[in-house]
Amino acid sequence: MRNRRAWLAALCLLTGAVTAEAQILTTLFPEGVPGYGTGPGVTVQSRARPEYDPLGIQIDTLTIQPLLSLSTGYDDNVFTGPTHVGSWEATANPSLLVNTRGSYGSLAAYVSANDVHYLTEPSQDRVDADTFLGGTYNFGRDVLTLGAAYLARHEDRTALDALPSDRPVAFTVANARAAYAAAFGPFTLTPSIDLNRWRFDNTTILGQPVSEASRDRSTVQLGATVRYEWMNARDAVLVTRVLDTHYDEPTPGAPSNNSVSWQALVGIDYDNDTVWRYEILGGVEYRQPASSTIAPQTAGIAEAEVVWSPSGMTTVRFTANRGIEDAAQTGLSSFTYTSAEWRVDHELTRSVLLDASAIARQATFNQTGGQQFGVDLGVGITWLLNRNARLSLTYDFSDVRNSHLPAGVVAGDYTRDLTLLTLRIGL
Repeated sequence: MRNRRAWLAALCLLTGAVTAEAQILTTLFPEGVPGYGTGPGVTVQSRARPEYDPLGIQIDTLTIQPLLSLSTGYDDNVFTGPTHVGSWEATANPSLLVNTRGSYGSLAAYVSANDVHYLTEPSQDRVDADTFLGGTYNFGRDVLTLGAAYLARHEDRTALDALPSDRPVAFTVANARAAYAAAFGPFTLTPSIDLNRWRFDNTTILGQPVSEASRDRSTVQLGATVRYEWMNARDAVLVTRVLDTHYDEPTPGAPSNNSVSWQALVGIDYDNDTVWRYEILGGVEYRQPASSTIAPQTAGIAEAEVVWSPSGMTTVRFTANRGIEDAAQTGLSSFTYTSAEWRVDHELTRSVLLDASAIARQATFNQTGGQQFGVDLGVGITWLLNRNARLSLTYDFSDVRNSHLPAGVVAGDYTRDLTLLTLRIGL
């Protein structure tokens, strides 16, 4: 016990902060794989429905859950530019989740692909693929979590800070992580390590080749989370992390974007099992660039999730994030990213679900003072046809504006309407 406490204390002394990069990366992770799922807040959309959820294929303690989503619809601004060029699109998204659980812990693997075709703009076609493996092992009250992942994705040009490339930029992320949650009475101490290796393919802008090798980077994040449970499911939380970012091929003649960031957040995680669940953390981040020509940066940061369930038929969910992110543009080192999302889910009947959402997001580029601001609005309806099939109709509107940014650095001002009809089939 004494050795274990000394080891955990030593890891805590190494910790400091993480940038918004890690927060944004988590939006690419799936549910159902230990170490990669999002928060425990359950909404009308995400809660279990035994009469409508696929059973999966059961082999002893192993559960196999295949899923196929097929979508078709119209995107009125495929290139996300000031001049609208629309196209019908068709998307196929197969996935497979395999998991097992026992007294020892759990183990899961997840693979998926997303094949997008534009009928009149085939140059924008793309295929994404993901592979995840994660598991937990119980040591009494303590839990060891291990995970590994490989993602092959394309950078969506609807994202803030996206390059004005002729087509979405392909990139890969290799991730490995480990965490150990150790219980000491009402306290739980969780040291962690997270490794990422980002690689970007070259692209073209207005037909001219552009190398993206200068964005290739590796990150090492050490962190520690301390929870104090003063009542059941009600915790005070302290998070500290340190992130070291190393760029493999810096742009010749440009200052190095290598940096070390420290972050500390404090807050509360509260769940009364009825109407409210919220986790609200606030703190500060300090980034020290390796280059003396780039000024250090200090920013207020936050991570929040609030779930309000006024009845069993309705859920209101609010999430917010603020932190420092690495910039995609050559000559810029970072920007401060802030986002807030509001979502309402409503169960109209047992088999008809409604949802609406609103997202506000802002990027402030720290070296130029320029900004991007985006608003996204969405509505949807889902019909649960039976245990194996459901049909969804969604509409999403996006509006992005730029302020004091040089022309050609990022995509210009634009609006976008996207309507999709999706059939999801599961066994």
